[in-house]
Amino acid sequence: MNDDEFLRDISSSLAEQVQEELENNPEDDRKSMAGKKRKKKKKYIVLKLFLGLLVTLLLGGVFLTFTPVGRRIISRLAVEYMYGKMETPKKQVKPASSSAVVVEEEEELKVGEITDNIDMSVMSDTFKNALHEEGVYNILLLGVEAIGSGSTAAGRTDSIMIATVNTKQKTLGLTSLMRDTYLNIPGYYSGRINGVYNQGGVALLYEVIAHNYGIRLDGSAIVSFDTFQQVIDDLGGVDIEITADEAKYLNRTNYISNKANRNLKAGVNHMNGNQALGYARVRYVATLDGAIDDMGRTSRHRRVMSAIFAKMKKSSPAQLIKMMNTVFSKVQTDIKKDNAGSYLAELVELSIAGVPLDNLRLPEDGAYRGIKVNGASVIDVDWVATKQALINFVFTPHEKAEETAKGENKTTGN
Repeated sequence: MNDDEFLRDISSSLAEQVQEELENNPEDDRKSMAGKKRKKKKKYIVLKLFLGLLVTLLLGGVFLTFTPVGRRIISRLAVEYMYGKMETPKKQVKPASSSAVVVEEEEELKVGEITDNIDMSVMSDTFKNALHEEGVYNILLLGVEAIGSGSTAAGRTDSIMIATVNTKQKTLGLTSLMRDTYLNIPGYYSGRINGVYNQGGVALLYEVIAHNYGIRLDGSAIVSFDTFQQVIDDLGGVDIEITADEAKYLNRTNYISNKANRNLKAGVNHMNGNQALGYARVRYVATLDGAIDDMGRTSRHRRVMSAIFAKMKKSSPAQLIKMMNTVFSKVQTDIKKDNAGSYLAELVELSIAGVPLDNLRLPEDGAYRGIKVNGASVIDVDWVATKQALINFVFTPHEKAEETAKGENKTTGN
């Protein structure tokens, strides 16, 4: 039985119960009843109808909550509601003129049926032929200072991550791409990856990642700093451990924009959105694992995302709905509505199964060196090692990826 048949069956079952009760109360019987007896009969009918409805709802609630098919229905309905809050979908534009890829109108699909989010007709053969597997979904997550109508005001990407849902190997992953990574930009020239979005939007980033990292992405989501803060506030804050130096630095600088929030301490802090955003942007103080500069910043990005993921698993439905309302009302994405429902359903199932959110930073330790290009500090990458590390992390069981990937910077979120 598919999802649509289940919903129709519930409606049909309830309608049959109502019809049955009405048929069991013929007009002749009603006319022969005295006033008091008539009222009792009506009350009895209403009570039976109410109990029938209550049982149906309870059974439906159990089905929706405790079965995979039911959770897929919830995911679909949630995404259906949230997508209704987004702006009217527009067609995807070509890389040369795009500043952000937005939702493309699509035909109705069944939950579980995945189609391409990206318009392949405007993408290069390099992108089309890059490594990609059915059942493995890689979504580009971008954090920008602002999302303007033309997006040229958005500037550079402060955070570049790839979220992976691997339904074949049963893994969840989050890969940070260091923003100072120096790479080839097809159709332009070599430069830092954090400048690509400002040059050609998400479509160009797709091409750059396919050309340099060797994988084909499935879609993207762009979130502004304001939205990032609001998501954390909607969840009621997140718990993040910091060092004494980090606390001191955050309390005396403007990374935390609201001075009233500059009250952090060494150890675990329950951070609100403003504090977590400030923490995520720091780069000049070492992290708990000793990382500094861009390595430290990307480490903090992953720590915050892992904290959000952990909090989501413990949050009430009301908190999650509020968070999703914030995200879907402000995010820019090219992910089709029905695909989003399927991705969410797969994510829920893996989370319920206890699958952790694993983290990776690229390039890994030992696979890069710092150099100067035109007076600017950039990261020169060992692309053979970096490509292999990403392939291992995305497409293979993570135990195997740990054994074969270089470096020791891969951590597991709770």
